[in-house]
This record gives sequence, structure tokens and C-alpha cells, in this order.
Amino acid sequence: MFVNRKKSAPDPKADPEQGRRVPTQERSRQRVERILESAARIFAAEGYEAATMEAIAAHADTSIGSIYQFFPNKRAVFQGLLARYHDALKAWFDALLESPLLDKPWGELLESSIDAVAKFHEAEPGFRAVWVGMYLTPDVLTEGEAINRELARRIEDVLARKLDQLPAKQRPVVATMIVEVVTMMLILSARRGPTEAKALSAETKLLLRRYLAPFEGKSAVRSKR
Repeated sequence: MFVNRKKSAPDPKADPEQGRRVPTQERSRQRVERILESAARIFAAEGYEAATMEAIAAHADTSIGSIYQFFPNKRAVFQGLLARYHDALKAWFDALLESPLLDKPWGELLESSIDAVAKFHEAEPGFRAVWVGMYLTPDVLTEGEAINRELARRIEDVLARKLDQLPAKQRPVVATMIVEVVTMMLILSARRGPTEAKALSAETKLLLRRYLAPFEGKSAVRSKR
């Protein structure tokens, strides 16, 4: 077999991680966003296996050739959607950490944060496409683990400010517990539907309030006066 060992120059418009061309013009970027938005809704409604590139193209009101211009296959579309969802989640979380919400007493902060993240995910079709369809490839699990670790690291700073009695060495594991518990609540809520979502959210708040109560010190006492 003939093997061409000459390395070609990298395509500056290609995304090596996604195996697709990256749009450089605003018009193309808008088209990709429309494709990913449509893919999210198709994946969430039909599941990954049943979804087709043709259905995504029809929903996006574009040609199948336009999709293949940016995404070589359905898996690449899914990976692009996953990256888009994670970017949106990080941007949302950064905005939350800079909002007046952090000035609230600990109990209010915790419950309001859970309500806010639930509201974000209700409006984010990318979340439902990934978790309701449960197309959990190793790539999805690895990236999901990475994003949860990153969120937990950011929550450590909040815990340092709000929970006086939580030792610094325990913050990483406590932050991880918070992220993982809320993540599972969101997944269950998305899969069970709005009827159970409210009850699951209430139980999650109760669980975390009781779990974190031993770490509430002077700041919590001041907030209750």
C-alpha cells in the first residue's frame, strides 16, 4: 500500500477537534448557528439514532450540502452542539458569579442559584439533546466531566466567601458534590418532564441545605438576623 508521508499544511478554516470547517464570515456563522439550533431540537425530539441530516437541514431551512460544508457527518454536528452548549453554560455561569445574587444570604443564594440554573437549562435545547437522548459516548462523558470540574472550581470561591466553617481542604469535594447533585436533578427533570421537575428541584434544595448546614458559621448567623 502506498502511504503519502508528506504532511500537508493545516487548513486555517478547519477545526481539528470537530473535523469540520470553521465559518469565518458572519453570514456563515449565522448559518452554522441555525444548523446547530435545528440539530438540538431534532436530537431532543427524536433521539440521536433516529435523527437524520436531512431532517436537520429541513428544520434549518437549508440544503443538505450546506450542512456538509461545515459538518462531515451527524457525529460532527452533535459534537458541535455539545461544544456550543458548554460555551453557553460557561458564559451563563460567569455572568451569574458577577451578578448581585452573590450578595444574598447563603440560603437565598443557594436556592436562587438552583432556580436560575434550572431556568437556563429549560431554555437550552442543547442540554436536552445531549442528556434526554442519552447519547453518551466517551467523548460526551469526558467533556461533561471536564465542564463539571471547571464549574466546581469556580464554586469553591463562593464557598470560601459564604461558608465560614468549611475547611479549605474540604472545599473541592463539597463543590463537586453540589455540582453533581444539581446536574443529576437537571437530567432527571428534563427526562421526567415539568410535572416532576418542580418537586425534584425542591428536594434538591432541601438536600443541599441540610448537607451544607454544618458549615454555616458566622455569616449564616448574621444573615438570619
